[in-house]
Amino acid sequence: MNAKIYFTVVVLAFMFITCSKYDLDKFPLDSPSDATFYSTEAELEFAVRGIYNVLWWHSQNQQVMQRLDCTTEMGWLRGQPDGLADGSATSTLPAFRSFWADLYKGISRANNLLTNMHRAKDGMPGESFLRIEAEAKFLRAYFYHFLVEMYGDVPLLKEQPKLDESMIGRSSKSEVVDFIISDLESAKDYLPVSWPAKEEGRATKGAALTLLARIALYNKKYDLAIQASQQVMNLQRYSLYPDYKNLFQYEGVRCSEVILDVAYLQGQRVHAHPQNAGTRMLGSNSNIAPSQFLIDAYEATDGLPIDESLVYDPSRPFNNRDPRLDATIIRPQSVFGGFVFETDPDSVATWRVENNIRTTRVANTDVTNAFATFTGYLWKKYNSESDYPAKRSASDLNFILMRYAEVLLIYAEAKIESNDIDQSVLDALNRIRARAYGVADFTQVGQYPPITTADQAELRRRLRNERKIELAYEGFRLFDIRRWGIAEKVLSGPLIGRPIGAYSKMHSIPDIDNLTGHPDYGTSANLYRSVMPRLFQFPRDLLYPIPQDEVNVNENIIQNPGY
Repeated sequence: MNAKIYFTVVVLAFMFITCSKYDLDKFPLDSPSDATFYSTEAELEFAVRGIYNVLWWHSQNQQVMQRLDCTTEMGWLRGQPDGLADGSATSTLPAFRSFWADLYKGISRANNLLTNMHRAKDGMPGESFLRIEAEAKFLRAYFYHFLVEMYGDVPLLKEQPKLDESMIGRSSKSEVVDFIISDLESAKDYLPVSWPAKEEGRATKGAALTLLARIALYNKKYDLAIQASQQVMNLQRYSLYPDYKNLFQYEGVRCSEVILDVAYLQGQRVHAHPQNAGTRMLGSNSNIAPSQFLIDAYEATDGLPIDESLVYDPSRPFNNRDPRLDATIIRPQSVFGGFVFETDPDSVATWRVENNIRTTRVANTDVTNAFATFTGYLWKKYNSESDYPAKRSASDLNFILMRYAEVLLIYAEAKIESNDIDQSVLDALNRIRARAYGVADFTQVGQYPPITTADQAELRRRLRNERKIELAYEGFRLFDIRRWGIAEKVLSGPLIGRPIGAYSKMHSIPDIDNLTGHPDYGTSANLYRSVMPRLFQFPRDLLYPIPQDEVNVNENIIQNPGY
């Protein structure tokens, strides 16, 4: 049985377990509670796989990580189910309940295992016992990490509460973060560096260290972030995959860069991302799309922002751009799925392409369909042309949760914020930039535009833009703009899409703000599509609302301000 089948089948065996209606006010019913369970190594293995199963919360409808990015200025999601983009969020929306319930489901399963696994200790190898315990702690830390970034202060359940102890209030974010760090520090030395092929997809030492580095960075514990990210590098287990575009296609599945992912498999578990993100010409819905704000974040090939570059031409905006733009985004005048993608309103017909030759003109539903992409762009990342048409609603392309490029970016940012700037910071950033240009040796600076400055403010600006474009559509942007204190600035005003008319008629270049990296279109703003009005309510929208039913049933839980 191959690795993906083995892992998926065992995980899916645990799916009959369900969670209680309210996650904190009852003894959980989402894990085995028989007094004789957790008594053998096999039962512990079964239970820990049940915790992994909760990672599938990332695959509800649109993938959660991608959906998070489209609650920011980076993109647009039809319907905006959480209401954050337009200021209409309320504590009763299902999206906030879903995040909360699934994350606490994972914590509940981990706590059940950690509380009861002592029953099996004497009947199994000590190494296996400690490894399963470490996996449970890693997963619990992962779920708590998302809770505190989404909701701030949250109830901290270190073990399963008894029924008469279930009305638990919120602990401070700092206390929960300290607990996460403790779990990860405890887990990292008992997790393997790698797994046998049939077990791939489980937590490793590298994954624990990466999560430790991430949570440390997010909470300004820069020394710890530096230390943990260095330890990942020192494992010499991971490296940047040479082809950025294919990293997010089937070719890149579980390559040298992937630290942790969510796996899919035909006949077991699939997702409908191509149906939601693909073009109308291929029968998809174009429900989720990048914005003009993201397009304008990609530097020119001289390494400068588009408002400073001498090689950027607004009438040919896709020429001389960072290659990650075309690797990430289906943009007008490019070919995808056998058709020229075009969203100019006058382009009611487009070209069919066969063997790289434009053969026939056909009706262009990416223009004529009333629900074609509203921004004029679509996502290429995680959108495989090989999934069309048969697997458009049943893709089994994996989604990456952690990868080595993030580790390099964490290391660089923590060093910059500590004002401990040395050559290793530039090397970390330039390895990523060189890979974007397909350059194997980052020291060959004549083949790509390297970062050379040692100025802290300028490096901070470059690092933040590098995170934005390198990690686009991977779920980091919302947490980044919140922790950098720029959310109010970049989320105010309308969401902007492509120019209303032809690119060839565009002559003005937006000003890119040095602090936020956000473009200002000035008097030319009316030349672009205004996709939707947005309203960011500061400081309310810096956090999600606690689900209202949690507040209703637990008098010790106080709602976040403004909801």
